[in-house]
Amino acid sequence: MKISVGAFRLLCIGLLLCCGPTYRVLGQLTARNADGSAVTFYTNDRQTRDTIFVFNQTPQPKKGNLSLVYRPPSTITWTRKNPETSAFDFYKAATGAAVGTETLEAGDYRITIANPYAPTKTISCTVSAARNEDETYTVTVASDNLPNPVTEIKSEPKGRLTVTADPVECIFKWYFSAYGAKDFASSAFKTEQGFSTSADNLDQGGYKVTVQPVAASSPTDSFVAWLYMNPGFDFKLFKDNSGDVIFAYKHCGYTDFRLDPAVPTKQSVFAYFDPNNPSREGTLTNKLSFTIKRGSAAESTTFLNEQNNVQYFRDYSPPYEDTRFTFKGDDMFGVERKDDIYYETIIPKAAMTAILPEVDPKSAPVPVKFTDQSVNATEYLWRFGDGDSAAYNLEKLPPDTVKHTYYTPKKTAYIVVLFVKSGLGCTDSVRTQITVDPSDLAAANVFTPNGDNVNDYFKPYNVSLRDFEISIYTRAGKRIYHYKGGDLRNWQGWDGRIQNTGKDAAEGVYFYVITATGWDGIQYNKKEGPGTYGGSLHLYR
Repeated sequence: MKISVGAFRLLCIGLLLCCGPTYRVLGQLTARNADGSAVTFYTNDRQTRDTIFVFNQTPQPKKGNLSLVYRPPSTITWTRKNPETSAFDFYKAATGAAVGTETLEAGDYRITIANPYAPTKTISCTVSAARNEDETYTVTVASDNLPNPVTEIKSEPKGRLTVTADPVECIFKWYFSAYGAKDFASSAFKTEQGFSTSADNLDQGGYKVTVQPVAASSPTDSFVAWLYMNPGFDFKLFKDNSGDVIFAYKHCGYTDFRLDPAVPTKQSVFAYFDPNNPSREGTLTNKLSFTIKRGSAAESTTFLNEQNNVQYFRDYSPPYEDTRFTFKGDDMFGVERKDDIYYETIIPKAAMTAILPEVDPKSAPVPVKFTDQSVNATEYLWRFGDGDSAAYNLEKLPPDTVKHTYYTPKKTAYIVVLFVKSGLGCTDSVRTQITVDPSDLAAANVFTPNGDNVNDYFKPYNVSLRDFEISIYTRAGKRIYHYKGGDLRNWQGWDGRIQNTGKDAAEGVYFYVITATGWDGIQYNKKEGPGTYGGSLHLYR
């Protein structure tokens, strides 16, 4: 991104100093943009009366506009002649005004203007009204201050009169202090006299303006302002011809976005002094702040680092997808700069899913299908948590699904970890858990093989059995059913028929004998005692 250069700001620090107890006149030192619009303000860190006016200007000659508007206070008093006594009674008064406007009924008026720095002045006027045939009025305002009477046609007999108070004649002198100096020049570079004055297009430095009414023997007010031509700041990311991050600055744990050394980013500092104590210096530092935006994500704060005269932004969350980064800088007065860069990732992202059996998913043996869902990986290493592992390289085209079977029950889960590596050596990992329950065996003593799909099969509850054998006997001791196998997920159970004949066994009491061994080594084949796995079974239809 090309950064525009040349935009600058003007900072004006105005300090009002009250000099002399005789006069307190109203004045204001202001700074405005080239188009006449007002500017924002800032109070310095010392929390004194200094005020900094901030200019956001387009490229122009590096000079600032500083104006002094000076308006002395006046009191305007209106009186009206009483037709019965011929005395002028109080009508209205305005203090601190320079302009007074009033809508008056017919009659005689006197307006008195009092100012502490000028002789009191009285203006007389007469408002008269004459009715016309069309029921309107012709209102005439005559005054010794008006060269000709003012005549208006009104619907009501009232006349409007505006009075402007005379300003105090003042002498304004402007003094300059060059940047780095500790005092103001002894001679004024500009002297003006009038109601208001301004000194436009000023260079960077300090300015003092003294105000002296013509009637006074010495200045009554003194104003101080500091003009700082803020050069703003700029930055440009260092990238290759295609706009990418230089590979040498990429790391697996972070990425350094370096700045072009030909466009250094520096915080500007302006120094000034206290006019009452020149040895007391102050500084204004234009502080910078930066944000980073990864693709369409929200902005987050980042910082500009510097080492060995190299400036850079460090991002500790490099993405595993190709991403466009946007860096934005702001100074404390709102100047904004942006630059973006394309980041082609070197970071892998490990991801997997584990698919367990739908029936008895925690009963050994537990065959698991692991599906790799990693991104940007070229090498894979599976550690299954039971001592076995499997390694693959993308060049060997590994299968999408890795299969592994867990046989041994554990009190704790198996921790499965997938390690992946990108082509540039960055790694990532992800883990999951596989649980295999201890062996167990239990059987009910009633079942009803009547075809209603409820309790139609006699199948003992079993978990993690490696070997299993069952025999069913009549009360006379004749064996009518036998099964021997390993994983019982595929055994439906006894359906109540006599084996080899397909005939239904009669209702009644039968006996079963089980011999089994769990994957954890537990034996379920004792003929007597607590471990006996045999018993009676009631068959109902």
